[in-house]
Amino acid sequence: LASLFAKMGRRDEAEPLLRRAWESRQATLGPTHPDTLELSHGLAALLGDMGRHQEAEVLLQGVLEARETTLGPTHPDTLASLIDLSALLKLMGKY
Repeated sequence: LASLFAKMGRRDEAEPLLRRAWESRQATLGPTHPDTLELSHGLAALLGDMGRHQEAEVLLQGVLEARETTLGPTHPDTLASLIDLSALLKLMGKY
């Protein structure tokens, strides 16, 4: 449902649902489980789309670090986090 709301541009409705799922996944699978990290990445993207860049930056940085440790630096998911964090930092003027 959160994904549907986000795609419809109803980000304010999507965020609490996504956060609830994220918190649940952290509690059941742990913060560095690949499924948790995928949801963390999605939440960071949503926050970035909402203009909440600093929150998104902190979350994406954590996802990147966890993915580098658990999946390795050349895994496609790690690289996706690196690319998204780089794009966000550029958007924020942090070169």
